[in-house]
Amino acid sequence: MSNKQANIIVVCGGSGSGKSAWVKKQIARARRLLVWDVNDEYAGLRITNRRDLISAVKGNKTKSFKIRYVPSVVTAEEFSFFCDVAFIAGNLVVVAEETADVTSPSKAPPGWGKVVRRGRHQRLTVYGITQRPAESDKTIIGNATLIHCCMLKRAEDRKYMAREMGISIDEVDRLKPLEWVEVTDRGQKKTGKLRF
Repeated sequence: MSNKQANIIVVCGGSGSGKSAWVKKQIARARRLLVWDVNDEYAGLRITNRRDLISAVKGNKTKSFKIRYVPSVVTAEEFSFFCDVAFIAGNLVVVAEETADVTSPSKAPPGWGKVVRRGRHQRLTVYGITQRPAESDKTIIGNATLIHCCMLKRAEDRKYMAREMGISIDEVDRLKPLEWVEVTDRGQKKTGKLRF
């Protein structure tokens, strides 16, 4: 029986806020993991070109792997290709770092849009990570099952996230490094601090 429930997590926070460290804790036990790793900071097999990425993930839907794709060029087209590979592979955790670099508020690249809107049919768990949520695509925000917000440096981003999460701006303004507030798509709110 396949799990068709969406699991789409938006993670935002300024540099040094703890957002990527939080994600790394969440994905530590993932059996099948594919990371858009533009900062070259995740664990796993490091791949830098399309051919090797396709070769590493093709095959059956149960083979275990932890792959980080460190693209030689960071473009919306390259990101869309990465997302297409993730979508076809299915049954995995997809992490996309720095989505504001490869998406825009008005439109998600085709592959990313497919992963976010239809990924549940492929049994994808998706983490979209950004320092600039107001500059990232709205597709993931609109489909998120969880929004995890760390400290944000810009007032525009803090206001945007408070509005999207349905919480007061004060709750976002008060966040310090490693602190977070998160809201589920059912309106359940939780706060905490990242511990190592």
